Amino acid sequence: MRTRMRHVLRLAPVALAAVFVLGHSAPVRAGFTCAEDLRGCYFRAALADTWSSMWAMGIDCELDFTDCARRAILGQ
Repeated sequence: MRTRMRHVLRLAPVALAAVFVLGHSAPVRAGFTCAEDLRGCYFRAALADTWSSMWAMGIDCELDFTDCARRAILGQ
C-alpha cells in the first residue's frame, strides 16, 4: 500500500499538467498560412538579382515565418 501511494504521488504532477494543458486548450485557427507564405516568400527571394539580395530576402522570409508561427501558437 505504501509503495502504491508513492507511485501515485510521483504521477500526480504529470496528471495535473495534462489536465491543465487539455483543459485550457483552444481550437486551432485556420486563418494562419505560415507555410504557404514562407514558400511564396522564398520563391520571390529566389528571383532576386544578386546573391546578397537573395540572402537578405531569405532571412526576411525566416523572420516573417517566425513571427507568423508565434502569432499562430500564442495568439495575436
